[in-house]
Amino acid sequence: MSGTRTSVVFKHACTWLAALVTSLLGLTAQADTQPSVAFYYEASPPVELLDQFDWVVVDADAVTEREHRGLAARGAEVFAYLSVGEWDADRPTDAQAPQAALVGSNPDWDTRIADLSDDDWRNHLLDQRVEVLVDAGYDGLFLDTLDSYRRFAPDGPAAQAQQLALVSLIDEIHRRHPDLKLLLNRGFEVLDQVHDKIAGVAAESLFRGWTPATDVYGGVTSSRQQWLQQQFERVRGYGLPAIAIDYVPAENRELARQTARRILDAGVIPWVTTPGLDQIGVGLIEPIPRRLLIFYDADTAENGDISNLDAFRYLAPILDYLGYSAEYRDIATPPPPGTMHGRYAAILSWFPSPPARDTTALSTWLSAQVSSGVRLILMGDQGIDLSQGLGRQLGIINVESVESSSLKARQHDALVGFEGMPEGPGIYPAGYRLLADTNTAHLTLADRNGVELSPVVTGPWGGVALSPWLFQEASDSQQRWILDPFAFIAKSLGMGDFPVPDATTENGSRLWLTHIDGDAFISRGEWPGAPFTGEVMLDQILKRYQVPTTVSIIEGEFGEGGTHPELRTQLEPLAREIFALPWVEIATHTYSHPFDWLDLKEGDLAGQGRTPAGFPFNMPLDGYHFSLEREVAGSTAYINRDLAPPGKRVTTILWSGDAVPPEKALAISERLGLTNLNGGNTHITRDNPSLTQVSPMLRPIGHYLQVLAPEINENVYTGHMTTPKWGYRRVLETFELTDLPRRLKPINIYYHFYSAAYPASLRALEEVYDAVTELDTLPLYASTYSDIATHWYDLGVARRLDGAWQITGGSSLRTLRLPESLGWPDLRRSTGVVSVTDIKQGRYLSLDGQQRQILWLGQASPRLPHLRRANGRTTAWHRGTDGGFSLTLEAEQVALEAELAGLGQCHVKAPGARQRRQGDSLVIDYSGPGPATIEVSCG
Repeated sequence: MSGTRTSVVFKHACTWLAALVTSLLGLTAQADTQPSVAFYYEASPPVELLDQFDWVVVDADAVTEREHRGLAARGAEVFAYLSVGEWDADRPTDAQAPQAALVGSNPDWDTRIADLSDDDWRNHLLDQRVEVLVDAGYDGLFLDTLDSYRRFAPDGPAAQAQQLALVSLIDEIHRRHPDLKLLLNRGFEVLDQVHDKIAGVAAESLFRGWTPATDVYGGVTSSRQQWLQQQFERVRGYGLPAIAIDYVPAENRELARQTARRILDAGVIPWVTTPGLDQIGVGLIEPIPRRLLIFYDADTAENGDISNLDAFRYLAPILDYLGYSAEYRDIATPPPPGTMHGRYAAILSWFPSPPARDTTALSTWLSAQVSSGVRLILMGDQGIDLSQGLGRQLGIINVESVESSSLKARQHDALVGFEGMPEGPGIYPAGYRLLADTNTAHLTLADRNGVELSPVVTGPWGGVALSPWLFQEASDSQQRWILDPFAFIAKSLGMGDFPVPDATTENGSRLWLTHIDGDAFISRGEWPGAPFTGEVMLDQILKRYQVPTTVSIIEGEFGEGGTHPELRTQLEPLAREIFALPWVEIATHTYSHPFDWLDLKEGDLAGQGRTPAGFPFNMPLDGYHFSLEREVAGSTAYINRDLAPPGKRVTTILWSGDAVPPEKALAISERLGLTNLNGGNTHITRDNPSLTQVSPMLRPIGHYLQVLAPEINENVYTGHMTTPKWGYRRVLETFELTDLPRRLKPINIYYHFYSAAYPASLRALEEVYDAVTELDTLPLYASTYSDIATHWYDLGVARRLDGAWQITGGSSLRTLRLPESLGWPDLRRSTGVVSVTDIKQGRYLSLDGQQRQILWLGQASPRLPHLRRANGRTTAWHRGTDGGFSLTLEAEQVALEAELAGLGQCHVKAPGARQRRQGDSLVIDYSGPGPATIEVSCG
């Protein structure tokens, strides 16, 4: 351990997370006033975890501009690492350093030590390094290697000269950039001179450290503890945060938590991590890793896309419900750098067959990650060699000599047989013999010779579930889970319960979105006079059901250069009339309606190729060569210019065809500020009630997220509008089965203009509307839901050392589902908890939309007044000291209604509303959507 720098494997590394408290009695108050801090120097930082801290220190050379923006997006202040006293030849940004100023060396890190009094070195730091980082938008600098001069000037006048130069440097940085926060690594010798110029001081190894020469972790001597605590007292005496960075092995998370609490008890901000500072450690908060890293083989997926993977189609919806998001990685690409423990809930693979690609390197990497404590889940074909080190590390070994024809299931527990149970193993008799008592076999097979094997196993390292014991498959649309995916994933992760981000519900009501794809706007209906379907839809549906509705058109159907330009003078006025309706949101359904996005290439002549259903890859527009820019930006510009009323613009792109857009299309939509929706095939019905018929919420691709439609459209229910034309009424079964026993999806009335072509299909659509309007829903636009789903992906949930939970990024996604084991929210101690609703599907609470909230939980149900249910969203909220509250709600287009609970003897003011008692609650009805303010006083 060096006295001149933070000990790190990555050169000059320093990572910290924390929050200062001076005693256990004052812990909560201090936690609310002191910054939480994190250091992370590895490349590809986990933005979704780091942005939960107040201060984040990174290596600017390892962070992209996009990552930097992401870290700051939710209010975190981002600090850049800066080595003041040493020069690293491997660091590109230091290439122009004045060599004459380098007067010594540090063999521990293979760096050169600088003379701080050298004018050229000072100017290099000020004019090049500092200015570049300031121009890049960093909020602060973390100044490292402040006492490296001691290697050539240990004491006396020479050391004093270096200290004077250091003080002068800090003064000058502050003079030039007074708003730039400066954080010191040690620098105790100059603290008295610069305390009013800096934001805080960090030092390593208060209680636990690491020795670079021996790679050994261990405790710190009492004399060093005492000395460092004295220095921290000096720092705190100036009202500055003092941060201790301690080191424990990556796999020993409990020791990290204990050490963090011990540091906090000493009145110091803790950050406990690994010496590489490439792990999300434990500090004042410990972010819950909500993401799984899923490896797949792109060579076995159609078009190499994740949308065709079993892990995406079948497992991702399960992860959605459990609160975990997925990050997919092709095995052809190198694994991510750093320590995965603390960053991912688990590493998972699901291969349909043995990968043709050599997975030896991946197996070695997985072994190292398992050693560091990350969970491993293998599904489908194991894909990775477990016959050697990794298998023994997990405590399982392949069983080779099996008479597959005589295999029978000898025993299984509730983890197997979820939606069905086959008699035999089929053609894949793969399984394991257990080598460790800590492993559990959930299914055991035996042949007639007594040879046993277990294809479904869990242990303290994770779990494995091999084909064919995942699900039975009769056809592309008829599958049944054999494995209980909820229980298997939960047991394999071993994460414990946490507040689960939920994108189905808000303020106690199920979300309801409605959107129309623009197909067949040019068609005429089978009605007297053969009106356009758009006319029928406008008169019979849109004017009758005045709920938030997102409506799109296809420019290439009737716009200039389209397939039917002769209809332009008739259809453009009709589109304008629809788009002018106050409850209609405008969307584009592209220019040429791509049917097969990934097979279409830039420049392809329109109308070429054929999908399996016989459609061309896109509409045959004369002379048009496919362009993603034209599809997204061009169609948006056309609608905004020619069809949208004043003050209204396109908000959303509704993907067409197979709805599998490439990354570039998503990038264009983000650039334009458009939300996106469509894709997915949720079509669970009573005659096919399997969870395999439920699709994921999101399709991550590159830096972007495609938001999938919660339920499929009427095209599927009607056999592509052949028979039965009334089939869309069966979507009500889908709404029911995605609500109970688990609420998996919001309600999505999703259809095309051709639903207005036939009396039977239109009547079915009316039945769906009539049924949904009787439910407790919160109607919203597709753009709002898209925003909610997108923010679900990286909503931050963190444990605080004081026992509370911290929720970060809840401006759009506002709802948490509480497992029963966590109890109820403590409304008096929590911040921003607006609604609490306990229904058959679970216990839901909704927040007020602020970026960060603190959630305290207890076993007692709420006794303070609160919102139980509303059909509008919260726009303002304040809890009074008397236990009452002020709440402003606003619905989208529909008449606002709210239900309050826990009122006791409190008084309610709701001007302009009708109040009525309903059991133990008070229902408040308004004649319009609001905004409306409800005041509850309990004094």
